[in-house]
Amino acid sequence: MLSIQLKTTLSTGMFPKAQKAVAKKHLNLLLNKLPQGSQAYVAGGAPRDWHHGWGCRDIDIFFSVPKEFKTHVTAMLDTECDKVSQDYSQGGYGVNNNPLLHSVHEYNASKLSPRAKSTEYTKVQLIQTNIDALEVIKDFPISLSRIWMDKDGDINCCHMYAQSYNNRIIHELNETHGWNYIYLDKILGRFPQYTFIPRNWQGQRDVSEQIDIGF
Repeated sequence: MLSIQLKTTLSTGMFPKAQKAVAKKHLNLLLNKLPQGSQAYVAGGAPRDWHHGWGCRDIDIFFSVPKEFKTHVTAMLDTECDKVSQDYSQGGYGVNNNPLLHSVHEYNASKLSPRAKSTEYTKVQLIQTNIDALEVIKDFPISLSRIWMDKDGDINCCHMYAQSYNNRIIHELNETHGWNYIYLDKILGRFPQYTFIPRNWQGQRDVSEQIDIGF
């Protein structure tokens, strides 16, 4: 696990830090409602965008609670937030497509932080996992999404994220459901300076197997 420091000299200046502060508030407000033994992190797109100097489009909070509280917590969120349909997909992590997810809810960030202009039009998505939330985050199918912020506002990433960032190469790591090309197109469109290499890429073919292209 590696610690990440946000830069303030990139294109959007202090904006990522402003959003990060709001996201930390929302994360801790959720944790204050959850039973003891729960875990929650802002993960994926938001901390990734902040690290690249951009403002995020939404704030995804992945959280897990002790098994005996799942039904109660889901019912609580049903009354406080909008329940996202079962076809919701977060980078290939749709509720119907992945047994690791239990429920997804969302609300407008302005509901709990009305004065925060940096997140005035931002949605907060609460994604409840069936296993430890950090295990799900560390197993995201795209290497450049394996980054998260904890309740103290510390941002960390795994080594696969660090390799992607350092080498500007996005690795597709999801072998369970196959390559998620729709999500890859979205990511590559947002990060045109990166290239894509699937996990099972075996390098250049042997010369004897190559097609002769005439030069």
